Amino acid sequence: MVFKKIANQAQEKAAEASAAALEKIDDVINEFNAMLPFVEELGLSVASFDIEAGLLPQIKTSLVGSIENIKDEAVEGLIAEHEDNKLLVAVLNAVLMAKNIHQKLEGAYISILKDLVIDIKLGIPPSISCRFQ
Repeated sequence: MVFKKIANQAQEKAAEASAAALEKIDDVINEFNAMLPFVEELGLSVASFDIEAGLLPQIKTSLVGSIENIKDEAVEGLIAEHEDNKLLVAVLNAVLMAKNIHQKLEGAYISILKDLVIDIKLGIPPSISCRFQ
């Protein structure tokens, strides 16, 4: 009987955590939708979109575009104009960092990789990573 009570309490806590996570995911999806027109303006497009269900659901998406077509001034302008969109600003800062590193590696083999891929995990916690292909 005690075990059943503990199991029920654990289930209730898990359901509460899942509901809170879904609410947070909704907020992040709204930020993601608001971000899309601006990253498309920079020449980036959605390459993949995956949903992981579970206690803490996640959405994983990738944006891809030519690193050469992304202008620093345009990115910096978007950051200044939309500083309230945390996801957009985080993605744009990652773009600037990746572009800067790519330029510093001009003589290396990485310079032949011209497409920037931005992998975004919309979950708890969110994460952004950049790679070249």
